[in-house]
Amino acid sequence: MMERKAHWIGGTVTALVGVGLVRLLAPALAGFAGSLVVVVGYLLVVVGITVVARAARPQGSEAFPTIEQEAKD
Repeated sequence: MMERKAHWIGGTVTALVGVGLVRLLAPALAGFAGSLVVVVGYLLVVVGITVVARAARPQGSEAFPTIEQEAKD
């Protein structure tokens, strides 16, 4: 459970840093540096969302519940 929480927090922070780079830092930079920051920012956003999505997936026995498991709950 703690591992999932760490992934949620890490993915969220990564995505927010990417958004901050694109929205706050990139407009202040000109030329190649600005373009590079935009690309890195967007990549961080995609990586962060991917980490959160993977943390949200059901794992192990949660992925394929059977009728017997549902009856116990």
